Amino acid sequence: MSSSSSDTPSTSSVFLPAWPARRTDDNMYPNGSTKSDELILHDYGLEEIPLRYHVEQPEEEYDPLNIKKLDLTHNSFVVIRGLRTFTNVSMLDVSFNSLSSLPEEIGSLTSLKTLIARNNLLEHLPKGMQLLQNMEHLYLSGNRLEYVPPVILTMRKLKTLHLGGNYIDSCPSNISVLASLTVLYFGGNRLREIPASIGCLDQLENLGLCDNILETIPSTLGDLHYLETLSLHNNKLRTLPTDILNLRRLQQLSLRNNPLVHSFVHNMDLAPPSLKELSGRTVRQNYHHVPNLDEVLPTDLVAYLNSACQCVNPECKGVYFDARVEHVKFVDFCGKYRVPLMQFLCSPRCSAGIPSVDYETSSESEEEIEPIMRRVLLG
Repeated sequence: MSSSSSDTPSTSSVFLPAWPARRTDDNMYPNGSTKSDELILHDYGLEEIPLRYHVEQPEEEYDPLNIKKLDLTHNSFVVIRGLRTFTNVSMLDVSFNSLSSLPEEIGSLTSLKTLIARNNLLEHLPKGMQLLQNMEHLYLSGNRLEYVPPVILTMRKLKTLHLGGNYIDSCPSNISVLASLTVLYFGGNRLREIPASIGCLDQLENLGLCDNILETIPSTLGDLHYLETLSLHNNKLRTLPTDILNLRRLQQLSLRNNPLVHSFVHNMDLAPPSLKELSGRTVRQNYHHVPNLDEVLPTDLVAYLNSACQCVNPECKGVYFDARVEHVKFVDFCGKYRVPLMQFLCSPRCSAGIPSVDYETSSESEEEIEPIMRRVLLG
C-alpha cells in the first residue's frame, strides 16, 4: 500500500520527533496598546519582532517612527534585531527574556530616556550605548553583571540606576561622575566596600546597599544631604560612622541582620604609639608655644603634624595620628532607637564623649524629631 506524500512532517510517527508548534502569522501578535505611540508585545513567546511592525501600516494608523514606548517583556528573545527601525523610542522594556547581550544598534536610539532590561542574562553592555546621552533611567537588576559597565559612566543625565541582583563585587571610584543620580540601587551583589567618592553624589535621595558583604561604609555618606532612604540590611556592619548624623532628611534607615544589631562591639585595644607619634602629639598639643614651626622643621614633618586628628571626647585636648582607639558610642536616633556609631579616641583611658557633629536630642520632643527619622529598621 502506497502512502501519500506530504510537506508536513508526521507528528504521530514514533520514528519522527514532534515539532514544536510555533505561530508564524504576524497577525497572531496584535499590539497590546491602542495608543498610536506605543507598541506592546508582551508575553507572546516571541523570538523576534514581527516584520509587520517594522513598516508603516496606514490601515492601522501604525508607523514605527511614531513609537515612543516599546514593550517586549516576557518573551523568548535571545537577541533583539531591528531596533534601528524605532528611531524615536524613548522608553524600551526588554525585561524577562533570555538576552545575554544588547545589540550595538541600540546606540542609534538617541531619544531613549528609559531602558528596562531586568531579569535577563546580561554580562556586559555594548559600547554603542555611549551614544545614549539622553538616558535618565536605567534598570539592569537580575542579570549576570560582574562589574559596573564603564559605558554607564558616560550617561551623565542618569537619575535612576538599578544594578541589584547581579554579581558586582566593586563600585568604581568614578561613580561620582553621575552627579544627577537621585536613586542608586546596588542591593543583592557582592560588594565588600563602597568608595568615599559616593559622597559626591549630592543629589541622591535613595541609596540601596542591602544584601552585600559590607563591613564598613564611608563617612562621606554624611555628605548626602538629600538622602531620605538608606538600605543597609543583610551586611556585616558592626558600626556606623558618626557622620551619618548629618543626614537630616533621612526618613528610613534599614539595619536589620547586621552584627551591629545582634552584638555591639567595644574595642578598646591600642597598639603602642611610635616614638614619632608620641613626639608629634606633644608638639601638636603645644603648637602655639612654638613660633614659626614651618621655618625650623622639614616640610614632611610639618605636613605630618598638620594631619593630626582631634579626640572626640570634648573633655580631652589630645590628638592622634595613626595609633587610635576604636570605640562604639550609642546615639539616640529619633527618640525611639539607639544605634551604635564609631568613634576614635586618643587613649583607652579617655572616656568617650558626644559625637563630633552637632546633634540635639535632650531638648527635642518625639513629635519634633519624628519627621527627621521615621523608621530605623533593626529587626
